[in-house]
Amino acid sequence: MAESDSSRPDTDAWTWWQARRLPYNLVLAVAGWMAYGLAIGQSYAFGRPMWESASDALGMTLFLGTGFLILMGFANIAFLLGPMVEASVRPADAALYRRTALALGTWGSFAVPFAFPLANLARLIGGG
Repeated sequence: MAESDSSRPDTDAWTWWQARRLPYNLVLAVAGWMAYGLAIGQSYAFGRPMWESASDALGMTLFLGTGFLILMGFANIAFLLGPMVEASVRPADAALYRRTALALGTWGSFAVPFAFPLANLARLIGGG
């Protein structure tokens, strides 16, 4: 199978990074849902449900979902650092730089939503 133009190291930085934005956003969405599910599971495990009714659940989900969409917007702005840094640094091995920077950025962005269940766990352990 022929290698696509967007994976070749001589492809311009903007094109290469933009071709990976959708998968990056899907990873962020999965991380958000996983973190939310983990926080809910923690609350039930400690016998302190996050909500009392379906309307509470809907309200909290919409509120946190809106906040997470804002967080995803900031993550997408940070995503622009990939092509910007590449353009200014001009690494000798552009393919290695791209793979490494994308992996580090994606994993870092994946981890951010888990700050919420971590704070929730601290709250639950502390009895607050």
